[in-house]
Amino acid sequence: MSRMFGQFFTQKRGDVRKQRKAITEALKAGPASVSKITEATEFEKDLVVWNLMGMLRWGDVEVAGEENHEMVYNLKEV
Repeated sequence: MSRMFGQFFTQKRGDVRKQRKAITEALKAGPASVSKITEATEFEKDLVVWNLMGMLRWGDVEVAGEENHEMVYNLKEV
């Protein structure tokens, strides 16, 4: 695990929920790469990746493909 990711595990749940809500809102506009999500949310790239890994784990998002050497994510259909 990256030392940079370690800091994210000590966040308050409310902060994580706000981050994931913002990422969800960004993805409601359509599939997006980490770079595009970073631009839309103004979060650091590492924070976006960390949240996406959690969202993948819980089945909230899925990998939709690849664009410019980056994975593209979208909201998973329920």
